[in-house]
Amino acid sequence: MFKDILLPINLSDEETWRAPVEKGVEFSRAVGANLHVMTVLPRFDYPIVESFFPVDFETKARERVDKELHQFVKAHFPADIKIQTILAVGPIYEQILDTAEELGCDLIIMSRRGETRRNFRLGSNVDKVIHHARAAVLVLE
Repeated sequence: MFKDILLPINLSDEETWRAPVEKGVEFSRAVGANLHVMTVLPRFDYPIVESFFPVDFETKARERVDKELHQFVKAHFPADIKIQTILAVGPIYEQILDTAEELGCDLIIMSRRGETRRNFRLGSNVDKVIHHARAAVLVLE
């Protein structure tokens, strides 16, 4: 069924990763799929933005977030699940789409943010991934 599942997460927002982590583990165990857990840092190389940060800010941010991602995986995933961690830099939806394509992922699991189901709304990144992904996309509440 699924061989490679991409699980893009926002490390700082448990509401957005709780359900995808649970479903990713469930699917991975059920079909023996590889789970690719990724997080995305924004770019800081726009001249006006870059001028507000120290020269080595992006390097330090990458190192810190990479460490946090590995700690997150260790804390929230069982040891029997095959996991690859990925730290990407750039626009979130583009990095998700590019990573899914590069890895040949056949499923992307994300969660939406926002109001109750009655007023169902998708965030812009989820919306763009849904409309442009070549893989199946499972959006959880």
